Amino acid sequence: MKPGFSFNDAVGAPFVLLRRRPLSLFVWGLIMAALIAAFYSLMIPALGSMIVAPDREAAFDTYLTETIRLQATVNGMNVAMYLVMLLTWTAAARATLSPGRGDPFLFLRLGMDEVRVAVTMIAVFFIWYIVLIVMVLIGVGIGLALWSQGHATTIGVLIAYGLLVFALSVWGWLRVSLIAPASLILKRFAFTEGWAIARGQMWKLLGLNLVIWIIYMISTILIYAAVGAILAAGFFGQGLVWPHDIDSVADLEPLLRPMLLPALGTVIPMSLGFGWVMALYAAPGVVAARQLLDGIPAPAAIVEDAPPVDTLQPSQ
Repeated sequence: MKPGFSFNDAVGAPFVLLRRRPLSLFVWGLIMAALIAAFYSLMIPALGSMIVAPDREAAFDTYLTETIRLQATVNGMNVAMYLVMLLTWTAAARATLSPGRGDPFLFLRLGMDEVRVAVTMIAVFFIWYIVLIVMVLIGVGIGLALWSQGHATTIGVLIAYGLLVFALSVWGWLRVSLIAPASLILKRFAFTEGWAIARGQMWKLLGLNLVIWIIYMISTILIYAAVGAILAAGFFGQGLVWPHDIDSVADLEPLLRPMLLPALGTVIPMSLGFGWVMALYAAPGVVAARQLLDGIPAPAAIVEDAPPVDTLQPSQ
């Protein structure tokens, strides 16, 4: 019987990472939060123009004009965000694989590991996406061919085909989901190994992804609830009142200074939240790939004892 991976270890890996590397998660998330804040700061003129617009149509036109004007900058920010996500994903993966060691850079690197992970992720996504487009086009062809046979028959066939395409797309994505973790672990492009170790693990990988998605949704709700609570406490706690008439951005200035500290306070839950999300994205797949590559379903190295807190000191 082909060895599997421990479902409990994979699901528990992000929680172990949060408990043992809280500083790392915070810093990873802080980098992402800073980039997002920079992105929205670029949109302040557009948002301000929307506020003072006389009607909704004018507000939309103004926003669209400002967005087009900043398109090149926005595209550059998107590239930067993808790069940061890559760096934090690989950092979370390294931390998962190195439970007992500190790291002077909190596992953040920019080297061949990142190149291999980026190449495998991009290649896997495009191959999966192209195959999906081809299957959709086949469905369109089937629909055109059957349309003359009757609408009810055509619709029934297309619904069945759509369900088949959905099932195959999920199967395909799960089958390639361990290629990037395997490439990071083996330090080479592990397309073959990642594809092979996922064989026979489809139901377990499907369950793992569903559980991680549920955890992600609950975590997102809690994070935004915390941010909203901080902002609401700052606003109502200081007795602030939203201006009735807003003719310019200057009308909002009386709110900016009192809300500065509450806004800064949201950095903590947002940073921890972003770092936690990257741990959710990386740790389960890395643990599953590590155990499958080892060929045994034994507990991953992450369950070994490690320092209870992060350290900025070099590993011994």
